[in-house]
Amino acid sequence: MRRKLNCQNKKIGIMGGTFNPIHIGHLVMAQEALEFKNLDEIIFIPAGFPPHKNKDITSGLKRLEMVKLATEGNEKFTVLDYEVKKESKSYSMETIEYIKEIYQDCSIYFIMGEDSFMYIEKWYKYEEFLSEVTVLVARRSFDKQKVLREKINKINLDGYYVEEIPTAFLDISSTEIRKKFSLKKNPRYYLPDKVYNYIIKEGLYV
Repeated sequence: MRRKLNCQNKKIGIMGGTFNPIHIGHLVMAQEALEFKNLDEIIFIPAGFPPHKNKDITSGLKRLEMVKLATEGNEKFTVLDYEVKKESKSYSMETIEYIKEIYQDCSIYFIMGEDSFMYIEKWYKYEEFLSEVTVLVARRSFDKQKVLREKINKINLDGYYVEEIPTAFLDISSTEIRKKFSLKKNPRYYLPDKVYNYIIKEGLYV
């Protein structure tokens, strides 16, 4: 039976993603969103079988463990294993429905990067998804800032709620981190120490 929490007037942030691996860019984005909207909590939800990603990814349990290690020590960061435990594909719309069953009467903010937001129309039931949350977008670069803001304005004119997180961008990607590991380069300063040590211990990305 699912626990139900009455959290009226509370603001909950959702940070979804493959997190393969989670890096400092993810954590900075989450913290900036937390402070920007004065959120009460941010829930990190690693994807199980993401529909838009290569299926040949690190196991969900290992990615979940890395997220737990990365978020330790921040009382406002929590981790949910809902998508990792699912046997079907991970769709954000279904996750939001699940979250709303548990966190009743909360305001839900979905945090995402610019890259994901620019292709939001390709998401499963994207219009229903946008109607259920306020989207907080972190820009990836200065070069595309104008295009991003035009996209935000367009979505808002359609009746949804999207805001840009006012943050300095960190152009760090999990893809580049994995590539560095595979090329025997050292990306340790892109990662929390505990995550880096876990990757080395488990022999990931080599």
